[in-house]
Amino acid sequence: MKLTASFKRGVAQAKREWRAARYDRALAVVSRLLEDWPDNPQLLTMWGALVQLQSTDTAATLDEAKASLERAVELGEDSPEAWKELGHFLSAVEDDAQGASRCFDKAVALCKGTLAEALLAKADSLSELGRRDEALACLAEAYWLRAHNGKPAGAAGAEILDRLKDLARTE
Repeated sequence: MKLTASFKRGVAQAKREWRAARYDRALAVVSRLLEDWPDNPQLLTMWGALVQLQSTDTAATLDEAKASLERAVELGEDSPEAWKELGHFLSAVEDDAQGASRCFDKAVALCKGTLAEALLAKADSLSELGRRDEALACLAEAYWLRAHNGKPAGAAGAEILDRLKDLARTE
């Protein structure tokens, strides 16, 4: 999905307002952005989170916030941020610890997978640079993440172990 400069500026403005605790302004910015990008998971996630932070009555309801977060998860099922925010909603608003835990599990698994992939790529770069010990550390961490991601390391884990062995043999 190609994002325009106006989208990026708008998101940056919303984040500035959010950090400054001007939630009503941030929500207004995100609401305007959603007019042009109604099915953008990032915007839907931001909107759902910001509705919950409103101190005054707004036109948006908590039911709408939940629907926005659920739509963000549906559209961006690989987005750990959307899963995390839905988990926070379920925990704080609906007092659904079990549902929240499932959302947080999904967010954690997605983050671990992405981190493992980045560590493997970094190990390759470090190996090319002759920084063997650092490459070994990245491979070991990637293996640990894969092995502790709620499913067996399988072929990917065996591949990482082979890479660790090969790199350990080189001097």
